[in-house]
Amino acid sequence: MKALLKTITTSEWRFVCWLTLAVLALTGLPYLYGSWSAPAGTTYDGLHALAPGDVPVYYSYLYQIKAGEVLVKDLFTDEPQPLGTFNVWWFLVGTVARWLNLSPPLAFQLSRLLMIPVFTAVAYVFLSYIFSERAQRQLALVFLLFSSGLGVYAAGLLKVASVTDAETYRWPIDLWITEAVTFNALYQTPHFIASLTLMLLIFLLTLLAWERHRVSYAVVGGLLALFYFNFHPYYWPVIFGVLGLYLAIKTWQAKKILWWQAGYLGLVFLISLPSIAYHVWLLSSSPVIGQRALQNVTAISPWPFVLIGYGLLWPGLIVGVFYAWKKQHMNHQLQFLLVWFVVAVALIYSPLPFHSRYTQGLHVVLVTFTVVGLSGIWDDCRLRLTPGRFDFWFRNPTLWLLLFLGFFGASNLYSVARDLYYFSAKPAVVEPIFYLPNDAVVAMSWLGGQPAGTVLAAEIPSKFLPGFSGHVVYAAHDDETLYFEAKQPLVFWFYADNKNDQAKQRFLLDRQISYVFYSAYERELGSFNPAGKDYLELVFDTPTAQIYRVNR
Repeated sequence: MKALLKTITTSEWRFVCWLTLAVLALTGLPYLYGSWSAPAGTTYDGLHALAPGDVPVYYSYLYQIKAGEVLVKDLFTDEPQPLGTFNVWWFLVGTVARWLNLSPPLAFQLSRLLMIPVFTAVAYVFLSYIFSERAQRQLALVFLLFSSGLGVYAAGLLKVASVTDAETYRWPIDLWITEAVTFNALYQTPHFIASLTLMLLIFLLTLLAWERHRVSYAVVGGLLALFYFNFHPYYWPVIFGVLGLYLAIKTWQAKKILWWQAGYLGLVFLISLPSIAYHVWLLSSSPVIGQRALQNVTAISPWPFVLIGYGLLWPGLIVGVFYAWKKQHMNHQLQFLLVWFVVAVALIYSPLPFHSRYTQGLHVVLVTFTVVGLSGIWDDCRLRLTPGRFDFWFRNPTLWLLLFLGFFGASNLYSVARDLYYFSAKPAVVEPIFYLPNDAVVAMSWLGGQPAGTVLAAEIPSKFLPGFSGHVVYAAHDDETLYFEAKQPLVFWFYADNKNDQAKQRFLLDRQISYVFYSAYERELGSFNPAGKDYLELVFDTPTAQIYRVNR
């Protein structure tokens, strides 16, 4: 590792720092603007248009850890949970939030921003392992941080409501799958950034252990994998599938068993095994965790939307492989990346239910081979074109910037511009999702100091109540709430009218619901009025949000 780091010059690290600052600005300013532009009487909740559904779940983890819990529970479902989960990532972030007295949204965003420099540094070291030339390293980092697909152009031709059903989300993956594109991960959540960072580190350390016969690298790689699989167990098939297949190919090429390499890989596996075993035990021991895993299917869009989602990076892969073979530059680093590509695609379309998750890292492979292809085209055209034409096409920074923004960076710019538009124009369909009434936030905070109990509320308050109060909600999230499709209609039924009080009282008692939340969100569901109900007692009141305790 020291020898690899010595190949990186001070000017290269300066370049990495400038790109890091650009990413921090591009992914941080929209959130600041969203908070700054909050309408009077509202609070910005930290969400944006890209995959907002799971962020409140992470808030709930942070709230629990900040409150002193070590094992977090699923607060989005009302079934009894004797077992919690130790999630090392959110435990660390939540502990810092407790020390610094940070709110869950603020701790979430600060940890995301802090992880970006860590990722860019690790990514550049990994790219330096792949490329020896400075120009290729820097170009690869630019592509890794800012490139995506052509989904923005397809979005103008498609209407998502007309092409999507309950089972399949037919939409370009660069516009909705966080793991698929590096920029999406950097823009979205800290633990996805940590996930990709750890994946690169584990691969790099294991490869270096094989090459240099350093058991210490394997030990550190195993410890990182132990940490990694605790909070993202989905990726052990990626890590060991890629490394195992690559080792098998190398064994076949060597025509002998590579005992040292096999031993190092076995060491990485054995050190990380407790985290894998822990999750297997949780799945078998907790009905809630087991059922949640069964219904937490992360499907991917059909293959045309995958092609669109990576756009010109697909031709970049083909051209890069062509030039690597043509010039006999298909070294072991590029061979490893090809193995990574094969395993990733196999897992994406495997029977395992985590298809979209297995797109993580695929962007790294596509970007790397795209840079190999561009380097090959550069070399060929320098020989075939006149100096004037070559300078116009290849030494023209303005042209390259425009081409990059138009054909590689447009979807990322779209994601940022869409958020800025939503925060500025505040369309009626999205404003209630991003901006919570202050009265509702105050009510949630007050509830955090009350005895634990299940809360009945509309969908949007239910998403934030766990992260703002630490209370369990009846129905809120289609993955985290067990049997959500059966529970959600009952929420609509409860708030739909002001009748059937006996049935509603029985429902509250049978489901052991302790609190009924009543705000503008619940009023939109119907004419139910909790005031005067003998089975409900007003315990917290603001002009627009009330909390009622269920009398037993």
